[in-house]
Parts: sequence; structure tokens; C-alpha cells
Amino acid sequence: MPDMRFAPPPSVRIAERSTGMNQVLARSYNERLIMSLLLQNPGLSRMQLGEASGLSAQTISVIVRSLEKDNLVLKGEAVRGRIGPPTTPISLNPEGAFSIGINIGHRYLDVVMSDFVGNPISRRAFVYDEARLDDVRRTAREAVETAMAEAPKARRDRLAGIGLSLPSDMGPSIGEARAILDFDFEAELSRASGLDVFIQNDVTAAASAECMFGAARNLNDYLYCVVTPHIVPRLVLGGRIYAGHDQAFSGESEAAMMDRFLALRDAPEASGDNIDSWIGTVADELHALIASLGKFARVKTAIIAGLLPDAVLAEIVSRLSEISGTDSETAIEKSRLGPWGLAIGAAALPFHSRFMNDSPASAG
Repeated sequence: MPDMRFAPPPSVRIAERSTGMNQVLARSYNERLIMSLLLQNPGLSRMQLGEASGLSAQTISVIVRSLEKDNLVLKGEAVRGRIGPPTTPISLNPEGAFSIGINIGHRYLDVVMSDFVGNPISRRAFVYDEARLDDVRRTAREAVETAMAEAPKARRDRLAGIGLSLPSDMGPSIGEARAILDFDFEAELSRASGLDVFIQNDVTAAASAECMFGAARNLNDYLYCVVTPHIVPRLVLGGRIYAGHDQAFSGESEAAMMDRFLALRDAPEASGDNIDSWIGTVADELHALIASLGKFARVKTAIIAGLLPDAVLAEIVSRLSEISGTDSETAIEKSRLGPWGLAIGAAALPFHSRFMNDSPASAG
């Protein structure tokens, strides 16, 4: 059997409701295995799928026909080689399934609708002066209703579910934070949408999505760091996610950091003269975190993500690479999920639960 590397851990909770997509969602183990292989390696031929999965040629043909009938895979143009008959590449169909991802954070809520290969096809951001349960639950419900209303019927009919991700804590307002984290969002959203709801920690879900769609697609082990008002790390070793302690930035309050993040998201070009100094501070903090990890575990790649414009995150990665130097054993890479990565992580949860092969990967 192939090494499927890392796949997202199961969602923490699932609200089950019947949908019009039940027949498409009810996939066999072998079908999930083939779709997992195509997610990791787009464009494999039937022969390559057989070699990677250990399944017979006849079984592969039956599975591919079934997935193609349900519009979950696409065949490319035949490729003629020097020897033997032409081969036909097979890939997941981006229009084969869709999901809605919601990330609830400190003073903000992001919503995306994602296609089957992780591309956000619609997105919307909401900002609060202070996160309160009544505001958050209303915004989440209305955002889902709006996303579904604005989507063409063909996409609505192929929605696999809703993914919801939340942080481990919600900031200084302890009473409201506890109320938000304890609220039954899956019941609320499933009533509003008629869809199944999947819930997971935000950074864990994003680390998972990075493996499915992003820079970690071909990695077995990696360090994943999300730059928020804290640096939030996840260590992935042998298909298991380990959560670390959030690292606060020195010299700035959490409220001031959140103000900076929201300002950068809204208008990165108007970030002010001190952005260069702040980028240097973030790079220094990340370097210290990676160096500390190196005393206990050897990881060849660190992926840096964040709720930041691509240009700002790219500069952080560039500075971090300069600080680390060419002799560093850890390569630094920028996340490919962009500033909406936490919401895309949420959107990936229904895809994994519905279509991907189960793996031993789980949250540690």
C-alpha cells in the first residue's frame, strides 16, 4: 500500500444531516484511496494509480469510471509515449465538490467557498470591535446563507458540507470567549443550511489543508507556523500533528497586534513606516522558535503562514531565510494558502471526511 503521508485529523465534532449529495458522498475505501492519490499527485494514469495503490487494473478501471460518472474526476488528453499505447492523465475535478469554510478568530470571521482542489471561489471577511457570541453566531449563520444564495445552483447541489475552525482561546474577554468556544455552532449552522458541519482547531485544520492543497503536499514531516497576534506552531511528524505553545510577540500587547493585523488585511499599502521593523521582529521570533525546536527534533522544512497579505508574508519568509543562513538544516517556505488559509483549512474538513482515504494522522 502507498505511503499516503499526512492527511487531516478527523473533525472534533460532526453534525449529521442528510443532503442531496448522499449518493456522491458515499464512497468506498478504494475510491477514497484513489482520490487521495490524485489529490497528492494530479495527472496520474490508470497504470500509475494501480502501481501506487496495489489495486488490479480491472478494479482501477471500475473505480475511475464510477468517479467520472459522478463528476469527481476528469480525464486529460492522451499522452503518447515512445513505447506502448497512449496514457490518459486523471485528476480531481475542481467542480466535482464544494464546501464552505468558516474561521472564527479574535475580532474577525472569515468565510470562503472552496472548490474540490482548495481554490477559494468566493470569500468574505467580517470584523468586530469585540467578539461577542450573539454577533458571531448571527454573522456565521448569515454568511453561510449568503454564500449559498449567491452560489449557482450547480455548486449548491454539490456542497459536501461546512467546515468550522476556531482557535484554542478567544482573547482576553474570558466570559464571552468561553461562550463562543462552547456554543453549539454545528447545530446552528446545520439548521440554517441543511448541510453536515465539521469542527476543528483552526491551526490544526490549516496545517492539514497545507498538506492537501499547499506547500506540504509532498512532505512527510514539517513545522507549520501561523503568524497571528501570536505565533502558533504545529509540528507534523510521521502523520501526527503535535500542538505547541503559542508564542507572544515581545513589546506589543495582543490588542495592539490585532489592530496591526486587521489594518494590514484591509490596506497593506497603508501600513506605515514601522512595518519594516515589525517584519524583522516576526522573523526573529520565528527563528528563535525553529532553533529551539531543533534541539529536540530534526525537521527539514518550516512552512510559514499567516493572516497577512502575500507580499508581507513573503518578506517575512525572506528575512527569516536570511537570518537562518545557507547552512541551516531547515528550509523555509511560504504557505501557498494565502491570507485566507485558516478558512481554507476549515473548508478542507468536509473534503477529507467525505472523499479522502482515512489515515493514522491525528492530533497529538
